[in-house]
Amino acid sequence: MTSFNERQLVALVQESLPYDTRFFQQLITPYLPVLKGYCAKLLNNQSDAEDVVQETIIKALTHLKGFKWLVSFKVWLFKIAHNECINKIRDRRWDMYQDGDDYLESAIAETPQCEDLASAISALMVNLSFIDRNIMLLRYRTGLEFQEIADVCEMKLSAVKMRHKRVIEFLREKVE
Repeated sequence: MTSFNERQLVALVQESLPYDTRFFQQLITPYLPVLKGYCAKLLNNQSDAEDVVQETIIKALTHLKGFKWLVSFKVWLFKIAHNECINKIRDRRWDMYQDGDDYLESAIAETPQCEDLASAISALMVNLSFIDRNIMLLRYRTGLEFQEIADVCEMKLSAVKMRHKRVIEFLREKVE
C-alpha cells in the first residue's frame, strides 16, 4: 500500500469525496487515539468524549472539501474537536468556567490524596478551568505548539503562554 503525507492525503480526500472515503480513513486514523484521549480528559466523561469524537469526524468529513492550509490538518481537526467539546458542555449546561484566577487555590482543597505523581497531577487537572485544562491537554496530550494552541483556542499567543506558565507554577507548587 502506498504511503502518502498529510498534504497528499488531504488532496486525495478532497478529490474523492463524497463517494470514496478510503483516503479519509487513512488520513484520520493516526489522530484518533490522541483525539479520543484529548476529548475524554477535557470533558471528564468517556461517553460524551465518544460522541464528540464522532461529531468531529463527521464535521471534518463534511467540511474537508473547503479545507484550506491556513493551519495544519491536525490543528484544524483539534479546533473542530475543541468547538465540539464546548458545544457538549453547553448542551449539558455545565458551568466549568471559573471567574477570576482564585480557582487554582481552591482546587487543591478538592483534590484527594494520591500516592504517585501522575495520579496527583491528573487529580489536579480535573479541577482546572476548561480553558486551562484545554491548554495543558493540547500542549502535552496532543503535542501542539503554543501558536497552534492559540489558533485552536482563538486566543493570543501571549495569553496561552501566560496561562500555561501559571498552571505549571501551580502544579509544581502543589506537587512539591
